Amino acid sequence: MQIDTHHVRCNGSEIPLGLIEFRLLRHTLENPEKVHSRDELIRVAWPSNVYVGPRTVDIHISRLRKSLKQSSRGELIRTVRLGGYALEGKSL
Repeated sequence: MQIDTHHVRCNGSEIPLGLIEFRLLRHTLENPEKVHSRDELIRVAWPSNVYVGPRTVDIHISRLRKSLKQSSRGELIRTVRLGGYALEGKSL
């Protein structure tokens, strides 16, 4: 992940991500052992002056998973029931 250029590579392939998906991935990578709630992900990925419902996070996580799956060998982000999302430990 190149923070300054917003580029992500996995297994040698460039992964095109939108700004929200990039911010979500960056936050989860910076805090890999943590389960991230939807509210937390909203705070780090969206501007504070924009209302975002919790289910909007699900849509962006789904897009992020789809983008990552094309270059990785499995699911990198897991859903934690009633908790949010976390990086899959064995995929790191």
